[in-house]
Amino acid sequence: MSRARAVLAVVGSLLTFAGLGPTALAATPAGFVDEVVATSIPAPTAFAFLPDGRMLVTTQGGTIRLVQEGAATTIALDLTAKVCSNSERGVLGIALDPQFSATSNRFVYVYYTFKRAGVCETNTPNAPVNRVSRFTVLGTATIDAGSESVLVDNIPSPNGNHNGGDVQFGKDGYLYVSIGDGGANGATARQTNILLGKILRITRQGSIPPDNPFTGTGTAPCAATGQIASGTCQEIYALGLRNPFRLAFDPNAIGTRFYVNDVGAATWEEIDLGQAGADYGWNVREGDCALGSTTDCGPPPAGMTNPIYDYPHTSGCRSITGGAFVPFTAWPAPYAGSYLFADYICGTIFRLDPDGAGSYVRTPFVTGLGIGPVHMAFGPWGSKQALYYATYAGGGQIRRVSYIAPEHRYRTPGSASCGTPSPQFSVRAPTVFGGNPAAPEYVIWRTHFWRYTGSGWEITSSRYLVSAATPTARAEYWYDASTGEYVGTTSEVSQTHQTVPPGGLWLATQELAWFSTDAQLVASDHLLVSATDGSTRSAVSATGRRRWKEARAESWTGGRAACRRGSPPDRAPGLRAGPQEPFRGRQGRRRARAFFGLLGV
Repeated sequence: MSRARAVLAVVGSLLTFAGLGPTALAATPAGFVDEVVATSIPAPTAFAFLPDGRMLVTTQGGTIRLVQEGAATTIALDLTAKVCSNSERGVLGIALDPQFSATSNRFVYVYYTFKRAGVCETNTPNAPVNRVSRFTVLGTATIDAGSESVLVDNIPSPNGNHNGGDVQFGKDGYLYVSIGDGGANGATARQTNILLGKILRITRQGSIPPDNPFTGTGTAPCAATGQIASGTCQEIYALGLRNPFRLAFDPNAIGTRFYVNDVGAATWEEIDLGQAGADYGWNVREGDCALGSTTDCGPPPAGMTNPIYDYPHTSGCRSITGGAFVPFTAWPAPYAGSYLFADYICGTIFRLDPDGAGSYVRTPFVTGLGIGPVHMAFGPWGSKQALYYATYAGGGQIRRVSYIAPEHRYRTPGSASCGTPSPQFSVRAPTVFGGNPAAPEYVIWRTHFWRYTGSGWEITSSRYLVSAATPTARAEYWYDASTGEYVGTTSEVSQTHQTVPPGGLWLATQELAWFSTDAQLVASDHLLVSATDGSTRSAVSATGRRRWKEARAESWTGGRAACRRGSPPDRAPGLRAGPQEPFRGRQGRRRARAFFGLLGV
């Protein structure tokens, strides 16, 4: 069996791993969270975002599914009757038209393996072919199967593997298509009369852009036949690739700039800078070395182009898959513009940055995933952006890595009664609120309900309140951590984001944090507000202080707390929305110091 069948990618045999999911060992940098967006999507291969934030997700087996977080997944298009999904074949890529809108130009582009002879054989005249087709999205939930317009057809898939399969638009408005060498004859990657082992560049209608690198005498279109007897295919943008499984376009670049993640053979994985007319050397070169070598490396032969980065299989990572550039404004400055890429075998997302000496340095970003992501892209997360990825793990999932700010960790004093350990919790810096609400100063209240599982404490639900002030008005906002949105206003701490499971030992903690206009943490505290029945709690009150109507909070008594078995109440006893007049201005700072002083800060 070829190494590619052990890879990523879309290997049918890998479905035996579908029960594996990102484990408890998965780790992200401080301030980042990896979480599930959707589950039970069998073998998800790629996705694209609709303007309203929903996702169209391709599956290797032949469907395109409509995914919306918190809602049931539906099938937008079923191509299973005409798709071959054996080996690494299937529905492998999807892209939305850059001019897609709710009222016009509702085109979506799909790369899939077409069962042209009714069978899914390998290395026979009846072998299926890959194609790129354009479909039309109907309404809000379906894709019209009858609207198919084939743009590129009869791309050979002789051996079943090395199909490539990505389709993405550049800032130039043209569609880029990645195609592998077909797995049967690597030499085709550098033969210009066939589309195998290439990056293609076509218009939205499937024609040839006037500035493609191969036009004029001795060239011809190959979109209908996949190859010509001699000469050069005009669709070719770059060549010499083994299995360019994923492309990644840089959103920060002024023009069209992209990387190609090319899956290697036995020695190297590589990342190439997309360049018009480039020959990346397969099957003469692998990485920046001669094929199969780890020592015969260096400048490429004349007419060939080395990758910008490669890594050896001796590292334990042996199959590069998805990639994405970090948008400048998505995450903190140290990450801005970084290139993220995944390796399927070692289950890691890496971060790639220039080293200042003309090369690049690779550092782990998310580790312990078990099975690496097959596709990655940044997409909307509330008013921000987050990294989304598709994985075969856990029965097929879409997951998200989002930045929610640095953590300031604390431990409650002492230990809870009944012999259970104290939980840990954190106050998060204000960047999570992203300047919304638009207020000069504001107070954050967060309440966690914890449940003791027998081996430790876990959070079963959380609720958030932001009290904000402007020179003329004040408002209170509920922050929904699952969506990153402010979901309404209220003056009472009475909403929870999910039902707290009944039973078990439980307690509640509250965190308060006050921030200034320059997003500096001015003061914070954490309290035990209730231990089930709260029988040993004590209250501190600011009632009667100047310009305060009431502010009550529960505190830890003697480092111990009462606990019993049962379900928590709807809300923490004695807890109110906070000061009726939020802290602002010089007087607000004095009030804040007085309030937090009562709490022992």
